[in-house]
Amino acid sequence: MATLTFHTNGVLLNRQENGPDLAVFGNTPVPIITGSQLQRYAAILYAEASYPGLLREINPSDPSGELWREVVGIAICMYNYVRNKSLAFYRAGRAYGLNDLVHDVQYIKGINGPQFNEYFLPGGDTLKRNYANLAVLKLFTRQVYDIRSIIMEIQQAAYWDGNDLFRLYQNHYRAKQGFELGDPAHGRLYQNVSIVKGTQILESCPAQDPVVASRRQYTFLSTMTAGGSIFFRIHPQAAAQGISW
Repeated sequence: MATLTFHTNGVLLNRQENGPDLAVFGNTPVPIITGSQLQRYAAILYAEASYPGLLREINPSDPSGELWREVVGIAICMYNYVRNKSLAFYRAGRAYGLNDLVHDVQYIKGINGPQFNEYFLPGGDTLKRNYANLAVLKLFTRQVYDIRSIIMEIQQAAYWDGNDLFRLYQNHYRAKQGFELGDPAHGRLYQNVSIVKGTQILESCPAQDPVVASRRQYTFLSTMTAGGSIFFRIHPQAAAQGISW
């Protein structure tokens, strides 16, 4: 266990070994989340967010701003997911919390992958690491005044996909469950990207799985794009059928 002290820009200033398992941000202990959980949360953001070459093609005028929007968006999605799932589990007499979230390989494919592990090592992408730390720190200390626009835009989304959806399209899990684009522009995220091969322009895709299709057209609704990610919330059709996570 260790006590982690962060600068207000997200830089890890100090790691006090054998201290209580907590994070300190701007001289204030971070509530709810432990220091070790916070680092795993940030490592997930680091692993899931886009790399510089892709960001430069997505938004050549402001790749770092695009990275910040993406990292914050993923952080909010994870927060929404744990909240939604914990409420559903509570009603069923079960429990799901932050520690479950940061170890949930069914929800987050990047856990324990090369990029996830790189977060904990010297070097790597310093800007992305600091952004990942800062996004989690802001979220759990409720210092969200400068990210409110992203919170509003993301509309309770709890899921995100990267270029795999734009490559696999109708063979992707999201398409098998059915997704509707909240804005047609969301489906054109990769149209000017050459660094990732085989991507397609997406359109709303009714459920490809016959079992799901017999119940509803759509399970997910896109809310925004940022970096190389497209974000989804539960579609009203699915919510009306009791699906909450």
